[in-house]
Amino acid sequence: MNPRRLTLATVVVAIVVLAGVLVIPRLTSSGTQTSTSGATLDYQGQPSIGKADAPVTIAMFEDFLCPHCAEFSDQVFPQIQRAYIDTGKARAVYFYFPVIDPVQSVVIGGLGQCVFDQSNDAFWQLEPILMRTQQQLGNTPRAIDIALQYAPSLDRQKLQQCVDSGAGSKTVNKDAALGRSLGVQGTPTIFVNGKMLADGSWSTVQKAVDAALSATKN
Repeated sequence: MNPRRLTLATVVVAIVVLAGVLVIPRLTSSGTQTSTSGATLDYQGQPSIGKADAPVTIAMFEDFLCPHCAEFSDQVFPQIQRAYIDTGKARAVYFYFPVIDPVQSVVIGGLGQCVFDQSNDAFWQLEPILMRTQQQLGNTPRAIDIALQYAPSLDRQKLQQCVDSGAGSKTVNKDAALGRSLGVQGTPTIFVNGKMLADGSWSTVQKAVDAALSATKN
């Protein structure tokens, strides 16, 4: 299609999509985030770091193969951890949202979930490693070797069986479907106490977390 030929139908579709993106889910009293479509963002059973009773919850939809996620992991998340997680003011919860490769993003996300099934601590230990080694993750055996190299406490046989069975990938696909129902379209997408942020920059996250902390004091 000629990109210069913008039909009325295209305009209508664009407006509908934009409207869907701008719908911001709210945090209900039960601790789950509910969208206008009725979808809920349940933090239970997800990889998380920080105090479970922290007043602020930061939900992160990411793809281990996403360069922007790698940048967020390297430059923004350490600041979040120092300022809010280590001080008990917030916790972070990880959700999978494959966007880079329809197959390998799911496989590597599944690897992450298989690691989490064995150890939440190992997951957070490996998260920055996997982000930094993205160019090697196209080879699944190599990705497994990396996981075992940097988290040697993992059981190799259990990890291999979990990845081969696709058990972890089922969680990835579930998270992806949930993310889409909540309006997530790319990665990283960040929610702070149920509110989707415009971007994942440190300044945006800092402003949102500080506002959420202030709200909990009122």
